[in-house]
Order: sequence, then structure tokens, then C-alpha cells
Amino acid sequence: MVAGGLLLPPVSRILLGQESKRNMSALNQSAIQEIRIALIGKGGMGTADTQTALSVEGVKLVAVCDLYDTRLEQARKQWGEHLFITKDYHEILKREDVDAVIIATPDHWHQPISIEAMKAGKHVYCEKPVIHKIKEGKALIDAQQTSGVYFQPGSQGMASLGNRKARQLVQTGIIGKINFIDGQFTGAPGELGRYPIPEDASEETIWWKRFLGKAPWHTFDPQRFFYWRNWKDYGTGIAGDLYVHVLASLHFITGAIGPEKVYTTGGIRYYTDGYRDTPDVMLGYFDYPDRNNLGAFTVQLGANYVDGISRKWGSMDFRIVGSKGTIDIGWDKVTLKMLRSIDVRELEALEKIGQGIDTPVQTSENEITFQADNNYRGGHYDHFYNFFSGIRNKSPLTADVMFAVRSAAPALLSYMSYERGEVIYWDPENLKETKKK
Repeated sequence: MVAGGLLLPPVSRILLGQESKRNMSALNQSAIQEIRIALIGKGGMGTADTQTALSVEGVKLVAVCDLYDTRLEQARKQWGEHLFITKDYHEILKREDVDAVIIATPDHWHQPISIEAMKAGKHVYCEKPVIHKIKEGKALIDAQQTSGVYFQPGSQGMASLGNRKARQLVQTGIIGKINFIDGQFTGAPGELGRYPIPEDASEETIWWKRFLGKAPWHTFDPQRFFYWRNWKDYGTGIAGDLYVHVLASLHFITGAIGPEKVYTTGGIRYYTDGYRDTPDVMLGYFDYPDRNNLGAFTVQLGANYVDGISRKWGSMDFRIVGSKGTIDIGWDKVTLKMLRSIDVRELEALEKIGQGIDTPVQTSENEITFQADNNYRGGHYDHFYNFFSGIRNKSPLTADVMFAVRSAAPALLSYMSYERGEVIYWDPENLKETKKK
């Protein structure tokens, strides 16, 4: 039988699906407060974030900041000539017509711009990981708590229907105590050598000094500007770029706050052409203590940028293993596999989330699939909807600043472990390194 009543941190009703999209569309139109946003960092992710944010009713883009002239020109062509555009994010933060900012810069700028934005009274949606170094976490948390504005990390998968259904199933105890979680990321190798750079990229069109910020000085190099994820001075490697997605999702699903032990290995196996100093192959292991009586478990996260065959993308396809079964989790689909035969009535009795994800489809005696409706808009939309709803309704965010730092920390610890070549022991409650127990 399904056993309910497990104690996990409170989650907003909207995120759990207890307020359906039908109810959302029926809200009193006069209650929809217009939220004016600005984008800081119009790269690929910043552009995608803004497009999704604008698909939420009552959101208006008023300004864009980027260090590259061409991107600013593209912003006006894409979103309108009315936009205020600038290379200096301080100009954005001074504007009274900006309620919230999307920060989609290189990782080393996430924390400082976020802090300045919160001090200026702006709500912040910051791409993950929200910190570049572990030591940056406390100041970020303090800034949010002092300012009282809303802060949400860009770990959008955690808000998806798949994650919400997985959380519900895990809480019932249907798969028993959790012991293992696995997520893998793979990508086909590209050509070695310099990567494509726009013809107009130069020190005249790119504000190089601002890009560097407090990172070590380096002469102008467009490879570093456009492919900053390859360099530890500006990015956080595979772990900060990819692992953090699964970490945020599993924290949401299980109520975990962090591992007690982290070990990572890997290296630059293929891209030895000098255009990166972070690994292209990594394997990370994270030992989580039992919390909420769900079981102590080990997380295995791997990434291989030289594997075009496996076609895995962990943030949208990872597995939770329990003593009685497994759950395979995607943004719009969840598959439950059990040791015993499954009584569909047990699953139909669960509280409804909506949008098709509650309907169990029995594919075999021991396997059930839950699939979202075809018109489901995805976790990215859900995540932004939650952010703006929190601002409008003055309701708590599930993915708040503490959640953001606690899900970023294991990813940064993973990279630190790789660099040191040793196990790192961690106190997730107090966000600090500790000694072996």
C-alpha cells in the first residue's frame, strides 16, 4: 500500500500543481500585476530565459544589458526599438521602471551582480550556479534576507511536472528507501582547434575589461568571451554547468539539503587543443545522509563531451533507485518500475497535480508511465511562472536563495574535489567544509 504523511519542507501550492493551469487562466485579470524585467547577459541562455519569461502573462521587457554590441542590436530587432540598451549593468539597476532582472552572465558575475541588484531593490532570477566559489554563498544569502526581494535560481527542471510527480511518488514510500540516484550527460565530440567567432568580435565591440571583472587578467581573447564555460576563471566546469540541474531536482524531490561527502575524477581527454582548462570527461559521486526517513543514498553524476552514441541528458532523464523499485524522471514523463505488481488504484488515489501527469498508464504488470498532456509548456515556463507568482502574491518560493546555494554547493565541491584529487567532506546545514567523521 502507498504510505503517505512523510515530512518534507513545505512547497508552494502552485509548484505542487494544487493550483491548476485552468485556475490560473481564470484569475481575475485586474489582479495581474505587470512585472517589468531587464535582461543582463544576452547569450543563448539569457535569450531563452527572456523568451520564456515573456510568455508568462503580464511580463514586459524594458531593458537589456550585454557587453557585445551586436547582441544589443539583436535585442532591439528581436524585442522592439523601445528597449533601453546598455553595456553597463549599473545603468539597469538605476532604472525605476525595472522590477526584476534576469542574470544570465558568465558564472563569475552571478553573485556580485545579484547582490547589487537586490540592494537596488530588484527581484532576481539568476542562472545557475548562483555562486562561482563556495565562499560567495553567505553574502548572497545575507543580501536576500536583508533586502527582502525575491531570488530564484535558473534550475528550471525542478519545477517540471515530471519532478513534481516524482516528488509525490517518493514521498509515498512506494519505491522504498532510496539508495542510489544516477544522471549522465553526453555529447558528441566536435572538431579540434579554434571555435567559431563572429567576424565583428573585437575590443571595440566587446567590453573586455568588464567581462574579466575580478578574474585574473588576460589579454583580449574572444575564445574566452564566447566559450567562457571552458575556463575555470569564468565558469564552473561540467559540474556547475550540468550537475547542478540534477542536484536541484533531487533536492526538491527528496527534501535533501546536500551531501556529506563528495569525490570527483576526470580530465581533459579529447579537447587537448588548449582552448579549455576544465575537463571534458567527469565522474562525480555524492553521499547523502538519510533525511526525512527516505534513506541514505549515493548520487552518481557523469558527463562525457566525447560520447555521441549514448545520447543522455541527465537534467531531463535521471533515475532514482529504491529498495522496492525505480523512478525514471523526465520533464514531462515519469516511469515507475516495481519489484511487485502494481495496483493502479493506489496511484489514482494520490492528490492531483494536473495536466495529464496524474493518469497512470500500465505498460506491464510491474511498470507504470505518467505522461503530461501534449500542450504542456514545460519546466522552463513553470519555473518562471512560480517566480512571477511569488512576486505578485508575496508567497514563498520553493527555489529560494537558500535552495539555490545548497544545490550549487555540491556542484562546486565536485569541481574542487577534481582539482584537489581528494574527497571533500561537507556540512550542508552550515554550508562549510568539515573533517572526515
